[in-house]
Amino acid sequence: MMEFSPLLRVPGIQTLLNMLVDRLDSAEARGSASAQTVALNNATWPALYQASMESDKEHLWEQFLQLVKAGWLQVTPVTAARSIAGYDKQPRVKVLDVEAVRKVTGRPARPKTPVERWREAIDANLDASAEVKKAAGEYCIDMPDRSMAEVVAKLNTLKNLAGSPLLLREVSCRLFWGMSKVLDNRTGLVATLLGTDECPFPESPIQLQVYLPQGGFNGVLFIENQMNFEQGVRSTNPVFAKLALVYASGFKGSAARLRNRETVSLYFSHRGELGGNRADYFDSWLFTKNIAIPVWFWGDLDWSGMRILAALRNNFPEMQAWQPGYNPMLQSLREGHGHSPEAADKKGQRPLETVGCPYSDGQLLAALKALGKFVDQEQFGL
Repeated sequence: MMEFSPLLRVPGIQTLLNMLVDRLDSAEARGSASAQTVALNNATWPALYQASMESDKEHLWEQFLQLVKAGWLQVTPVTAARSIAGYDKQPRVKVLDVEAVRKVTGRPARPKTPVERWREAIDANLDASAEVKKAAGEYCIDMPDRSMAEVVAKLNTLKNLAGSPLLLREVSCRLFWGMSKVLDNRTGLVATLLGTDECPFPESPIQLQVYLPQGGFNGVLFIENQMNFEQGVRSTNPVFAKLALVYASGFKGSAARLRNRETVSLYFSHRGELGGNRADYFDSWLFTKNIAIPVWFWGDLDWSGMRILAALRNNFPEMQAWQPGYNPMLQSLREGHGHSPEAADKKGQRPLETVGCPYSDGQLLAALKALGKFVDQEQFGL
């Protein structure tokens, strides 16, 4: 075998070989077994094609052909390897001896990307199923001064905070050494790890919009969608009589936050009663839990809506599905007017077996399971 040491110190040869290793690295990152052939031209090998003297080009090409003859590289067309000016024949080159080329460039292995290192850390350290690991692998966290294994170890403790009335940045602080923004734009990761449809930790306090009817209220109705809340505020339908109406903007998953003054901001509608002690009475009912009044939920007739009801019942155990709102939706579903999950971008919703409310479990869940279609609340203003 020829002695290549002087040849490999030639700057033009070194830049060529490093360019080829770059292509090898890119191919590996894409999951390709090997790099494709590379066209040699002004862009890929400027040291040759931008040389001012033709004799300099011929000399560098001759040096290049020594690597071809040694079996390190392959050049096409064959005629390019037989000519002292083969660089004019639109040649293409391919690495044959990858190990040798990597060795002489001092790049024996492709550096792994942060995403690749993250997925390896997830696979090795996350306490979760293969399905969850695959999903979590899409949310790379690359922190300075911390290994990815340390980060994943912190993610394993996230379940200990489930149900806590915390904001997302508070969760981030508790997990990641006081850094509050690590989970920004990663709510999908949190939901994946906790097995919930949505991240249960709000990015800001939940805003409760509350309508208090004139003359007081003897029940509370939570409404999932804002449009239906506004319709209810303006409605003269007697089904809303004596009901305080509530729309929770920013509510996700855990109802514990709805009953904590630190994580809720209350806003009372000017269309309702603001005088007297009505607002104080609602405040006491919500936060002290010393007042017992009926409470209902009305939302979309789909799995997500039923999960919201189930979550709310964790801290409002007396809550029931509101039959005046759900009955017409249920009838519409049974008459074949529902839509498929795919039609409304809801195909990721997961079924559940029970909510704990007799009406929901006996009729709403049963209809969803049997018919496999959903009904949006916005279609039904009362």
